[in-house]
Amino acid sequence: MGKQTVKGPDHTPHASSSRLPDLTARMRARRAQLGLTGADLAQRAGISASYVSLIENGAKVPDEDVAAELARALDDDPDLYRAWVRAARLGPRKLDLLSRLEAASRAPAYLSLVESGQELPKLADSDSTGELASRIREVATRLTSPSTGARRETPPVLSIPLLAPGADPKHLDRADAGAAVIDRLLLDRRFFAATAGALFAYEVTEREMAHLRGVAQPGDRIVFESGAAAGPDRICLVRHPAGLRLARVLASGRSLLLLPGEGESGFESLELGDDQDVADRVVASHVLLIRR
Repeated sequence: MGKQTVKGPDHTPHASSSRLPDLTARMRARRAQLGLTGADLAQRAGISASYVSLIENGAKVPDEDVAAELARALDDDPDLYRAWVRAARLGPRKLDLLSRLEAASRAPAYLSLVESGQELPKLADSDSTGELASRIREVATRLTSPSTGARRETPPVLSIPLLAPGADPKHLDRADAGAAVIDRLLLDRRFFAATAGALFAYEVTEREMAHLRGVAQPGDRIVFESGAAAGPDRICLVRHPAGLRLARVLASGRSLLLLPGEGESGFESLELGDDQDVADRVVASHVLLIRR
């Protein structure tokens, strides 16, 4: 199982195995997609070409304003780039500690304890962060009076089935669906706060590269939501005469075009029957891509 770039309140990888999202790779990919050279990007962002090269190669972490200008030059999200700069300066270990503290302090009772000035749990120097989280939760539980009728909070972690290649998600409700589920992804529920359909995932294989090259790579995991909107900016799960396919799609009249991957040529066209629409062909759209 490959290393995953995923963080969640109760599923944060340990510092020894976690890494930050590689935005330098994203910058290079975005620049290539826009047909820009390093010098072009530098001119748009108002910095030197050599500085762009250092950033893209991971030798320099820019300040937040420069990162935001790079995002705008790449027609990307400035807030994402600002967050990347802050995260890069903290490093995975400190981010792991902050994430664990955030998860532990989510209980209202613990927040009241902190604000009241009362004594907090005492920890020895040898105590691990996991024990810190456990003790804080224990204190919060003791402070919650049964008479207040405390509400049961929604679990912060979702267990999402990882399906075998080609397995049809429409069979997930069947009694024998377990054979199609090869693993479970434990992910932060906040990634999917606005989702309405069923969630499931596939691991990208070499077979999908004709449609996904430059967008994803073998070993990546893609989480899909059934019934989500389709479009060229999303990876879709498509019903193809030869089986299920992962591809970006574009509706054109009574046809559904499967867009080629980077370096590939030609569009694959699926005709829609008289009684079909795009939703009959597109089973789901991606809501999260987890890099290998």
